[in-house]
Amino acid sequence: RKLKEVIARLNDAISINPEQLQTVEWMAEHYVCDLLSAIRCVAPAILGGKVISTIRLTDAGLRGSDLGDSVPQAHLVETLRALGGVAEATAFKSAANLPGFSSAYAALLKRGTLTESREIARAAVVARHVKVYTLGAGGLETVNTRRSPQQQAVLAVLAEHARSGGPPMLAVDLLARSGASAATLRGLVAKGLVCATETLARRAPLSAAGPRTEAPHFTAGQKRAAEAIRDSVLGGKAQTMLLFGVTASGKTEVYLNAIGHALAAGRSAIVLVPEIALTAQVVDVFVGRFGEQVAVLHSRLSEGERHDEWRRMQEGKARIVVGARSAIFAPVQNVGLIVVDEEHEASYKQENSPRYSARELARERARLSHATLLLGSATPALETYFSSEAAAGGEAIGREPTIRLEMPHRIDNRPLPTIEVVDLREEFKQRRALFSLRLEEAMAARLAAGQQTILFLNRRGYAQFVLCRDCGWVAKCPNCAVSLAYHSWQSVLKCHHCDYQTVIPKGCPDCKSDRVKAFGIGTEKVEEEVLRLFPQARVARMDRDTTARKGDHARIVRDFRAGGADILIGTQMVAKGLDFPNVTLVGVVSADTSINMPDFRAAERTFQLLTQVAGRAGRGVHPGEVIIQTFSP
Repeated sequence: RKLKEVIARLNDAISINPEQLQTVEWMAEHYVCDLLSAIRCVAPAILGGKVISTIRLTDAGLRGSDLGDSVPQAHLVETLRALGGVAEATAFKSAANLPGFSSAYAALLKRGTLTESREIARAAVVARHVKVYTLGAGGLETVNTRRSPQQQAVLAVLAEHARSGGPPMLAVDLLARSGASAATLRGLVAKGLVCATETLARRAPLSAAGPRTEAPHFTAGQKRAAEAIRDSVLGGKAQTMLLFGVTASGKTEVYLNAIGHALAAGRSAIVLVPEIALTAQVVDVFVGRFGEQVAVLHSRLSEGERHDEWRRMQEGKARIVVGARSAIFAPVQNVGLIVVDEEHEASYKQENSPRYSARELARERARLSHATLLLGSATPALETYFSSEAAAGGEAIGREPTIRLEMPHRIDNRPLPTIEVVDLREEFKQRRALFSLRLEEAMAARLAAGQQTILFLNRRGYAQFVLCRDCGWVAKCPNCAVSLAYHSWQSVLKCHHCDYQTVIPKGCPDCKSDRVKAFGIGTEKVEEEVLRLFPQARVARMDRDTTARKGDHARIVRDFRAGGADILIGTQMVAKGLDFPNVTLVGVVSADTSINMPDFRAAERTFQLLTQVAGRAGRGVHPGEVIIQTFSP
């Protein structure tokens, strides 16, 4: 009885495949959210449309001879007359401002005083069309004839490009290679010597970092794991597997091998990574192996890029999706493999509504698609590890058991880094400094040897709070009631919850004292201290402040890998999955920041974080060293 009339059919509209629909139905039930909220996680707004309802007064209403049969109805008629007799439903409701709007409105529609019409408003972002250029019918014969130097250059470039079998050229590429002006190109098009056509342009989020790569020889551990995963993928049965490999044991190559088997079987693959910061490096690797079949999905994409990537997945041009947690909703068909890299990471949980765990959604989508779910980590979540222990012992644990595949050795049997714990209590008896003497000496040695260092501190900003040393006043956020962190490069106090900002006061607002001082340390202070101790060092910093703009993550990672910096300072962004062969030293400035968090997982997460950041050292030919500074050795 409540079904609405079909307004229109949209030919170029978003569609949700059966796998996605079953996933969001499970999500709505499991996480107790409405179905529309779940569907919005799947369907990007840029590909949809919205219904625009337009309300009109009939002639009787316009003349004022029909005002309905109640005061609320008369109010609505007069409001619409004041709006000129026609208005959008939302504007009309806002202007009327009537508590009983719905019932009065329905009554006026029923008696015919008002009419309502609906139409679809399409989203503004659509496919991008660009002009491309080829040699025209008479262009080839005139390449070597007498023309202006610029015209001759354009024709020569197009002729050479055609001989090499390249696709039609964009104007920007053609003009750059020929050195000609846009007016020259327009003149050649007008004469028919150059042909201009429109084509769809892909707004690519990331381009391939280099040429196509080949799979290396596997270690014994990699081979055992790859064979087990291959059998699972080709078996076409829903199965969960834990790839438990130490850092630098080659888990990514095992993922690539498994994806190759899924593609060969005519199926698709989804790869989840915990941080957008990792996406650039992972995509470089995957594009290097699989080329244009790789699509990217994460929250930092522009709407145009999201539109184009979504279309490529829907049309089957991209069968591998790499992205953060939202990539689990990707519209690829016939999923055969889902990889959750660093599966223990808390970032796989969506913290705002609708709240969900991408790891659990991956498990459900794998079940619905009869796919293999591959969870990879050097430090698995306790629940995942327990599930694999129970599977090994044959115990029933209420769900499909997790098969554990172990890779306990690094590639080429490289040693794990040596780890040294520095007791800051003893250090502070001798000297009070941000870095212990042991860490300073190790950093100096790496600089002298031309090797790289990562310094880890899981707090951004310069200082954690600002305090008056006379009366104890602390600058707090008016929205969140938490202390404001001091950011020196912007000279502001900032809330790390709601992003509220204010200037640092020159004096205490309570007692007017000028003894207001910043306390605690953040990545900015670490950077300042490094530059003071080693002014010749090239230093990069990676935290939420330095990666706010699009492309910053990829730029910092690629620059550091290429040797553009000697020391990388960062928060947990630098602890996960990154591969820098020339990093031989990792320094943990303070290991106490996470162990004392009021969270029952604090010990587990501290162990995971320290093990992961330690794993960034010694991944190349030189052995690695890790120095952990702590007051709780």
